[in-house]
Amino acid sequence: MVAGRTSGTESGDSPSEGPRKIRAADLLRPAFRRSIWSTYDHIGLLVIANLLWLALCIPVVTAPAATAGLFRLARQISSREEVSLRHFFEGFKEHFVAALKLGIVDLAAVLVLWINVDFYSHLRGGATVPGMILAAAMIWVAVFYWLMHVHLFALLVNGDSSLRQLLRKSALLTLDNLGFTFGIAFQSLALSALCLVTGAGLVLINASAVAVLLVSGHDEVRRRYHSWEPAPPDETRTLRDLWRPWESGGPGK
Repeated sequence: MVAGRTSGTESGDSPSEGPRKIRAADLLRPAFRRSIWSTYDHIGLLVIANLLWLALCIPVVTAPAATAGLFRLARQISSREEVSLRHFFEGFKEHFVAALKLGIVDLAAVLVLWINVDFYSHLRGGATVPGMILAAAMIWVAVFYWLMHVHLFALLVNGDSSLRQLLRKSALLTLDNLGFTFGIAFQSLALSALCLVTGAGLVLINASAVAVLLVSGHDEVRRRYHSWEPAPPDETRTLRDLWRPWESGGPGK
């Protein structure tokens, strides 16, 4: 269950009522369906963007901005607006500094948590049990921080450039939507596993498809707090339309 606890989690939020109480599954289903078909509809563009993302990850320092570019492209696709590779480069340029700061924080968090887990897990004597408890606590902190990334880059490309605000809002969204966050993180891992099995999918589409999924999911969560925002048309296409696309009326037919 998704339990509403706080209001105004997103930037500019000032609703008179708290977020609506909605089951996680009711958010996950439409987000996943819409993301799969959005990826299908823009497969060529997303493959090119994925290859660009991989190339820009090689220098490492440009990897966070490349990820922001990918999410900017996904945001445009999710909004059902005109989209081109230009939006990838716009996101890369506009969010370069903010994404780099986030990348540095990510690296520092990984190092600190790794060192702490390693230190506490190697305590001996009377400190063995307390050490194992503290190591387990650090692992759960690491899991929570990883789950925050379900929301981080979607918030970034929505205009939240302050690192403090990004971390605060992603933490609140994660806490307030734990079921959904776990669910969409699992979907992302399953999608990546499928791409890994295919081999080529990992190189050609994995990161792009995950970005579209997370942005689609973020849109569903936003409507919990922005109840006045119109919902996108329901995606009514089925697997049949994958093999007989000429019989489909397109998105949302």
